[in-house]
Amino acid sequence: MRFHIASPRLYIRPWEDTDRPAFARFVHDPEMVRYLGTGEIWDDPRIDATLARQRDTLAKHGCCLGAVVLKESGEVVGLAGIQPLGDTGVFEMGWWIWKDYWRRGYATELAFAMRDHAFGVLKLEQIVAIANVPNQASIRVMQKIGMRYTGTRSARGLAARYPDIEVVYYVLENPTKGTP
Repeated sequence: MRFHIASPRLYIRPWEDTDRPAFARFVHDPEMVRYLGTGEIWDDPRIDATLARQRDTLAKHGCCLGAVVLKESGEVVGLAGIQPLGDTGVFEMGWWIWKDYWRRGYATELAFAMRDHAFGVLKLEQIVAIANVPNQASIRVMQKIGMRYTGTRSARGLAARYPDIEVVYYVLENPTKGTP
């Protein structure tokens, strides 16, 4: 199965070697990482480990957090996709749009497309999303696509690689679950 999620203006695809500079630009910008974990700038080993983990996740599960590409220009403008949430047995969807493209509705557009992919292609029973508590923009996206707030949780308790911070936890059940 080829991993490709399309929305009207964007698509998500696996990371390519030539995308590393775009990814590094995101994680070297303080404004971009302020709600990502504890907000620190990433070093090269962390970048490489993340990209390698996404390749492994894709090979094992048929999905990953991939590159968000603007259809109009072919430019990589973010990261988004679906991945297992640590060892919890559930899959999470996530998104991260480069700041020059904020306030255009891209995250919401992608979230709807990821939801449809999770349920229609991957046949997941549910999808979850997490965000740092103060990240109101991501929380609004979760709410717009119908996700249900279930409280806050320790990020470290969800995945060992996550920092020890509190995150909001949202869930969306597959509407076709239980139907033949």
